[in-house]
Amino acid sequence: MRPVLPVIVIGVLMARSAVAADFAAEVLDSTFKLFAPDSTATCFFVRREPPDEALYLVTAAHVLEHVKQDSVIVVLRRPKPDGSFERHDHTIAIRLDNKPLWERHEQHDVAVLRLAEEPPVAVGSLPIDAVADEARFKSAGIHICSPVFIYTFPQRIEANLAGFPVARQGIIASPPLLPVETHPVYLAEFTTFAGDSGGPVFTASADGRPLLLGIVLAQLRHDERVKTEYEELTIHHPLGLGKVLHSQYVRDTVNAAAKEPDSVSD
Repeated sequence: MRPVLPVIVIGVLMARSAVAADFAAEVLDSTFKLFAPDSTATCFFVRREPPDEALYLVTAAHVLEHVKQDSVIVVLRRPKPDGSFERHDHTIAIRLDNKPLWERHEQHDVAVLRLAEEPPVAVGSLPIDAVADEARFKSAGIHICSPVFIYTFPQRIEANLAGFPVARQGIIASPPLLPVETHPVYLAEFTTFAGDSGGPVFTASADGRPLLLGIVLAQLRHDERVKTEYEELTIHHPLGLGKVLHSQYVRDTVNAAAKEPDSVSD
């Protein structure tokens, strides 16, 4: 009689791999590079429940505030028949008559831009129920040293010519995490660079779907000032830590943006 156990084990492992690939792929399909001449960052798309059919672009508020122009470019990815992708730069307006079109959280560094029209290339998006509120964050059992995944464009680097983001892994690095009102920002252990702001920080939920835990805000570093007789300089030492804003505030800002007038896209 042939052994059955190895076959079962292999099947379980394959099923787990498929689930892991599914949740990571869903966030990947929703994450894009956002840039302007004076700013480069990461953004991702979210959709609310019907009947709201709008698409919502999420990023760190300081990213849009630092852009001097009235528009930004989002690097979309157009699939080709052979399974590869080609880059498609899409211009999106962020100001009209010198007024911002995005919704900014009144206290925290997150901004959401509601798009009136679908982009010219089909894009993925996270459902709003994948954006963890405080209760979902707590019930998911997220705690110190929990593993997390991040998609960003560190130092403006794209994974390939099609403009895909770079995937990285870290752990939750700062307790306590809750309540979010007292601890709106937490630390994650991964080396953070310019271009990472607005990147999704996520894990897999119990059903294998993505669960957004927050967005990247900034890097932490130690600045060492060196003074000699003839010169002074500052050395920036990265600490391998990133500041992450709780996803509760992403969710709140998306819902607030839903009440705002439509934005304009070119």
